[in-house]
Amino acid sequence: MRQPFTLYKEKTKSGVVWYARFWDNAAGKYALSRSTGILVEGKQERRREAEEKARAMLPTIRFIPQTDNSFVQYIAECWLPDSPYAREVALVRKKPLSTRYIQLNHEDVKRHIEPFPGFQGVTLRTLTAGIIRDWMTWAVERGLSGRRINTVLQSMRVAVRYVVSREELKRDPFRKIQDATETPKEKGILSLTEVSRFIPAPVTDPRSRLVVLLRLLCRMRRGEVRGLQWGDIQDRLITICHNLQDEEGVKAPKWGSARMVPVPGCIDTILEAVRKTALNPPKPDHFVLKGLDAGKPLGNYFFRYSLDRELRTIGIGAEEQKNRNITFHSLRHTFVTLGRLAGISDLKIQALAGHKGGVMMDHYSHAGQVLDFASVRDKLEKTIREEVLSQNQHSHNLL
Repeated sequence: MRQPFTLYKEKTKSGVVWYARFWDNAAGKYALSRSTGILVEGKQERRREAEEKARAMLPTIRFIPQTDNSFVQYIAECWLPDSPYAREVALVRKKPLSTRYIQLNHEDVKRHIEPFPGFQGVTLRTLTAGIIRDWMTWAVERGLSGRRINTVLQSMRVAVRYVVSREELKRDPFRKIQDATETPKEKGILSLTEVSRFIPAPVTDPRSRLVVLLRLLCRMRRGEVRGLQWGDIQDRLITICHNLQDEEGVKAPKWGSARMVPVPGCIDTILEAVRKTALNPPKPDHFVLKGLDAGKPLGNYFFRYSLDRELRTIGIGAEEQKNRNITFHSLRHTFVTLGRLAGISDLKIQALAGHKGGVMMDHYSHAGQVLDFASVRDKLEKTIREEVLSQNQHSHNLL
């Protein structure tokens, strides 16, 4: 028999609070959430107090048909780790949603859906396309970009269509809603000349240099850099098999893109410098890049810091980075450009980057089995070396 309620934690302005979700026998699911008002504090987190408060609330709980529930409340509860939608996707479709993805959607509800006055008093049954369009106008007036609006719109659309697919709601108010027009700014990349200036630039912090080089020359994703362990590096090859996310810990690379990439000489040198900074000889399962807390991996904050610090060594300051839209993700774009300039085929670049999508990408996913890693490494190093020599010769001619 189901428990009459379950407890979960919710972050509020007052702090982290215990919430109770109550079981609806008629609906056959936990269908109503209420705050217990008990803050999560202390070693025992005051869980017993929260249970007592939830038990006292039981006689006051009244369930109504889901379609008559508040639209905002339904969307907020849909984007919780143990919601019926999340559980069905995980258990039936075998495609569990990442904790981070659920969290981001839930945060969007708090920031961009709850505050809209037009949603007040609106239920799933009374939600109309007109109200949704009013929300889109309101979002634009608040300064949200087209891309951001579409992201939030999708969080609502997915949740509502789940109810429609269960035939609990007869019509889909999102059916005639078109996405907002997006005007994305082109992602800036580093030129070959800038890369050739960056590689030999003086190293102040080996860790920040390594973060940038792993992205730039090995096209490793942020989570892959954070999850990199010393045992993953052998014979000038990195086996990318770890992907570290704050909420989920270490897991496999996204989309099953475990792969191997060659280690250029400049990264070899920096790796040795990072190894020497360790207080004790690192073990194979130790993270290459540790955070401020001993034994823990690098925090996400370090990536933006590293990019800004390293680009400044070649004269690209914060203002220029902003104007050119150079972000940490730009380094993955730069990797493709460098690879093509070095004469590396798109087939091999896709395999090295672990990028998949569509029929051709499925074809590319097998390329890692036949790659000549030494050849790829030599081509990249040769291209950068020739550019460095060219720049030095140019400077000499000016003198």
